[in-house]
Parts: sequence; structure tokens; C-alpha cells
Amino acid sequence: MNTVIINEQQLQTEVDALKKQFSDTKDIYREVCVLLFFRYGITPTANKLYQYVRRGSMSAPAEALNKFWLELREKSRVRVERPDIPDNIASVAGDFIANLWNEAQKAAQAGFSELIENANAEILKFKLDAQLARQNAEEIQAKLDESNLELEKSKQLNSETDYLLQVNTTTLTHQEKSLREHKIERDNFQQLLIDAKSSFSKDLIAVNLSLFKAEERYVALEKKSLLEIDRARQQIKSLEKEIHVLRQIGKKEQSSYINELDKKMHIIAALNNKVGTLHGKLIEVTKQNKKITAKLALNEKKSIAMKS
Repeated sequence: MNTVIINEQQLQTEVDALKKQFSDTKDIYREVCVLLFFRYGITPTANKLYQYVRRGSMSAPAEALNKFWLELREKSRVRVERPDIPDNIASVAGDFIANLWNEAQKAAQAGFSELIENANAEILKFKLDAQLARQNAEEIQAKLDESNLELEKSKQLNSETDYLLQVNTTTLTHQEKSLREHKIERDNFQQLLIDAKSSFSKDLIAVNLSLFKAEERYVALEKKSLLEIDRARQQIKSLEKEIHVLRQIGKKEQSSYINELDKKMHIIAALNNKVGTLHGKLIEVTKQNKKITAKLALNEKKSIAMKS
């Protein structure tokens, strides 16, 4: 257990040294692939590369890993340069190398580092014999190209999947945020509804109480009004009796007044006649007085004249 911890620490130290030595991210990932595969016997993967380097996006280690396998295939390609090798031997050697390479690929993809080291040793051991299989090597190269094409397609598919995952994650985040906001709005509306119901209940109780009091006041007012109306009716009846009595008295007084008025009118008429007569006499007396005054004035003048 301690050996694994020391190796991990040492590996991380060497990766940090490579990060200082190379400035380009692609170069760093390439060198880390070489370090893992050839020095530590670890099959490099995109996740493991990113775990040690932690630079760029996830597409950077995947691209570096793809180029590493391509370079490794190019360097281990079988070339046949001797034309005197029999075709059957070349075919058998090519099949052997192809099978060996496929097994190495499967071991690398499955993460069996020990099998990869053995496969590399076998590849180096049979490298001279593999050079006799040039014709089949071309077919192998074609298959490898197809595999690379499939790998590129897989890489593109992974990129598209990562993009869709990112888009879906963003959409899900927005939907969760919207859901939280709607939940908050729903809680607020529920609280407002509860408050409104409570307020409505209080208002309804107050209105019912006001209606009850108003009804009590109306009943009391109605009773009071009925009593006042009854009193008014009694007063009206009493007033009608008094008016009837007063009318009878008024009729009697009016008849008496008319009689007295007739008497007084006769008296006034008689007095008017006397006044007319007296007025005529007064006029005559006034005339006589004027005459007598004139005579007296004339006599006074004569008397004064005689004395002088």
C-alpha cells in the first residue's frame, strides 16, 4: 500500500516537472501519455490524463491520447523489404502480428498494463519477422485507418454527447431554478390566500356583528317609531277634539261677533251722519267766525283811526 502511494506521488511530481518543461497543453498531454505507458506501464485514458494534468477542456486529453495511439501504431507498423520471403510465411507472420496487435489493443483498452508490457516485449521480439509481412501490413494499416476513423467518429460523438449533456445540464439548471421560483411563488400565493381567508373571516365576523347591531338598532328604532306614531295618533285625536270644540266656540263667537259688528256698524253709520251734520255746522260756524273776525279787524282799524 505504501509503494502505491509513493509511486503516485512520484508520478505526480514527474507530471508537474513536464508541465514546467512544456508550455503547450497538447505537448504536456503527449509527454504524460509516454510517461504513463512506457515508464509506469499504465494504460493512459482521457480521465486519468486530465486527473494528472488538469489543463484545458476534456477534449484536449482525448485528442492527445488519440495522437499517441496513432504514433504508436505508426512506429510499430510492419514493413516487408525482402522480396525473397515466401508469401505463405509473410501471410502467417502478418496474421500473427495482426492478432498480436489486436490482443495488445484489447489489453490496453481494458486497462491491463501487465498484458501491454508483455505484448510490447513480444512485438519487439518478433519485429524482424514482422518485417516480412509488408503486404498484410498494408491491409492492417487500412484496418487501423478505419479504426482511427471510427475513433474520430466516436470522439466526435463523445464531443456532441458532452455538448448535449452540457446543454441538458444547463437546461435542467434553468428548469430547477424556474421550479424553485414557481415553488416560492406558489408558497407566497398560498400564504396570501391564507391571509386573505383569515382577513375575510375577520371582516365577515365584523360585518355580521355590525349587521346584528344594526338589526338591533332597527328593531329598537321601529319600536320607538311605533310608540311615537301611536303617541302622535293620540295627540292628533286629542287635537281633533280640541279643534272641533274650538270650531264650535269659533262659530258661536263668530255669530256673536257678526251681531255685534252689525250693531256697531249701525252705530257708526248714525255717528257718521251726526259727524256730517256737525261738519256742515262747523263749516257755517267757521264762515261766521271769519266774518266776525273780519268785522272785528275792521272795527279795530276804525277805532285806531279815530283815536289818532
